[in-house]
Order: sequence, then structure tokens, then C-alpha cells
Amino acid sequence: MRRTWIFLAVALITLSLCSCRESAVRKHITKGVAAIRLIDSHEHLAPEKDCLAQERSLFTTLHYAASDMWADGLDRNLSDSLFENPTVPLEQKWSLMAPYWNNIRHTAYSRSLLIAFKDLYGIGEITDSTYAKLSEKIKEANQEGFYSKVLHDKAGIDLAICDVGLSGRDLDSTLFRAVLRLDEFVLESGSVDAVCRKWGFQARSLEDWERGLDMAFQKTVDWGFVGIKSGLAYERSLSYSYVSRDQAATAFEHILADSAGTRLATYEDRRAIQDYMFGRIADNCARYDLPLQIHTGLFYDTGRDISQSDPTRLAPFIIRHPRTRFVLMHCGYPYGEELLAMAKNLPNVTLDMCWIYIISPRFAAEFLDRAIETLPSDKVLGFGGDYVVAEGSYGHSVLCRQIVSKVLADRVIEGFWSEEEALDYAKALLRDNAIKTFKLKI
Repeated sequence: MRRTWIFLAVALITLSLCSCRESAVRKHITKGVAAIRLIDSHEHLAPEKDCLAQERSLFTTLHYAASDMWADGLDRNLSDSLFENPTVPLEQKWSLMAPYWNNIRHTAYSRSLLIAFKDLYGIGEITDSTYAKLSEKIKEANQEGFYSKVLHDKAGIDLAICDVGLSGRDLDSTLFRAVLRLDEFVLESGSVDAVCRKWGFQARSLEDWERGLDMAFQKTVDWGFVGIKSGLAYERSLSYSYVSRDQAATAFEHILADSAGTRLATYEDRRAIQDYMFGRIADNCARYDLPLQIHTGLFYDTGRDISQSDPTRLAPFIIRHPRTRFVLMHCGYPYGEELLAMAKNLPNVTLDMCWIYIISPRFAAEFLDRAIETLPSDKVLGFGGDYVVAEGSYGHSVLCRQIVSKVLADRVIEGFWSEEEALDYAKALLRDNAIKTFKLKI
């Protein structure tokens, strides 16, 4: 009997010591991750002057939460016309939103906003009794220095890399860098004339068109952009076939003739130019030493074919452009395993976890856990808020730090690595890798 009591006492002491150690590890890792100043790899934040010119409220701050409502049946055109219109009473907006909010308040899109609203405005729920007060606080906070307060001070972000078109030239350089889209040169939509007017050149041949692309790249570098972004997955498949220059030149002639009304360019003509010119964009990224960010996986809006953005469709194209540095975005959700395999196999591929913590925190945790044992530590960018509102970026950063801390601490507790190794990995993941990828000067 005595031996049994001794055994039980030793077991309890052991369990207690293990529990204390686990608690200490989690506390230490959480504290270490919280201290890392983030480099945010992807945002859509407009220059602050544009934000200040807007009459902001709860309803202009929804962003991704609105897309969950669209998925639940909310009419997008109706919600856009009401939520963005400052003359529409808040009561009318809330009456439209409320039934859908009750159905989506548990999603990660919604949880990230609730975190932000609680921490920034002291209101942790959106209800009949709080929406008006929350809107008032959001409106009052919209003052000069708002970005610095929310992003730099509260979220701990040193620099955020924004995708906001040519407006990226007007961003505050103490807080932001920018990437630029040159997808218009692929001619998936739009016209030759429109692109020529925008960039100030004439195109009477494919050679002229390529020269215009070169000029746009040179301006991109001169203006200080740190990368090129492509969102073509929203419009077409990520499968880009090899097209010879002669084929492309003939197709471009047909497109010019189509613009002049003298012949009708075929689907094959347009597809040939798209595939060929995306290759030229990749080549120029290598030439100008700019990373090429490519949207893969999930779409922001609804009603799209997710299979067209499967990142594995890019593999042959990436192999044909070994000198180009590709940044494949959003963990390819839901194609995460495939994306990890691509990055393990292709030296010129870096993965970006932007957006993923608010798509699915559990998926993000599992993706990171697999990346730790699959990829070199410098091939993953760990955070990008991917928001049009700073509140969302803040809430997303909180979720990111929580998930990263838990995944790294679990690995320490299971004996995979030491606390020091875990925090070294966290610093690379959340800061150093983005500095290296975008060649940032901090």
C-alpha cells in the first residue's frame, strides 16, 4: 500500500513539473514572438490621406466579413451601395447586416475584427446596442497618425508592403513599401490603347509592346516599388503555356487589327498573348531583381472556380523561369500540401502566409507545422494582413502571433528543438525573410 502511495505521489509531482514546464515554455515563446517587430508582406491599405477623406464607420470596416455575408446570400451590389454611402442612416445599414452577422460572427474573418474592435475601441461585440457607438468611435479615430498608431504602435509592424496600384508612390515611407501590378500588359482584359495612354508609348508591333513593358519596369524601380504582383488567377487559370515569339507576334498583330475593326482576334490569339507576356513579366522580374508575387488559392469574392488558382498549375511555368524569384501567396488555400511540395522542390519559390490566419487559423497552424519540418527556414513569409482597413491588419496580427506561438511552443515541448531555436525561427518567419525577399532597407 505504501509503495502505491509513493508511486502516486511521484506521478503527481512529475505531472505537476511537466505542467509547469509546459506553461513556462508557452509563456516564454509567446513573450518572444510578441517582441518581434513584424515585416508585413501584403496589405491593400490606401494612402492615409485617402482614408482621412472617407467617412468611416463599422460598415466601411467590414472587408472580409462582408464576403462571408455574400457567401451566406447577402446581395453584394446592395450591400456595397448601402455600406459605403455616408448618406444612408446607420440603422438602415444595420438592418441589412444583422441577420447575416448572426450567421458569420464565428468565422475567422469576423473574429479578427472583433479582436481589433475590442482592443482599439473597447467594444468586443457587434449587436443592436453597440453598432452605432462602435461606428462613432471608428469615425472619431480617423485622424492623422491613425496608421502609425494602429500598425506601428499597436500591431508592432515596422513596415507593410502594400498592393494599391500607382497610389503606392504616395504611401508614407516610414510605414510602407509597395508592389505594383503590371497585369494589364498581359491583355487578359482592357485594350492596347488604354495601356499605351497610361504609360505613354505607342504600340504598332509586339516589339513596341515589349518595349513598353520594359519602360514600365524601369519606372517601377525608379519609383521605389519593391516587387511585382499578379492577380491574374481571379480572371483565368494559372496554367501558362510556352508560346514562341513568332506565335506571339502574329497574335498581337491580330489583336491590333481587332482594335482597328479590320479582323476579329480569336480566343487562341488572346490566350497566346497572355501566356507569352506573363513570361516576359517573369523575365523582367529576374532582370530587375524584383520578386514576383502571384495570387494562388482562395478568392476574396464569391462565384469563382477555385480550381483555376491551384498553384500546381504554375509549376511548369516556374521551371521555365529559373532566374525569377516567385512568391506564391495565401498558402494556396486549400492546396497547402501541394504548395509545400512545390517550395521543397523549386529553389526559386518562396511561400507567403499572408491572409491565411483569417481564412482558417487551424489550416494556418497545420501549414506552418508542416513547413517547419519540410522547408528551409528562409522560404516562408509568416505574416501579411491583406486588409483594406488598418483595424483588420491589427486583428490579423494578433491571430498570427497566437498561432505562431502555439505551433512553435508545441514543437519545443515535444523535444523537436530548443526555445532559442524556436524563437530564431520565429524571427526569420515574421521579419527577416521578408527583408531578404524584398531586399528592404530598414
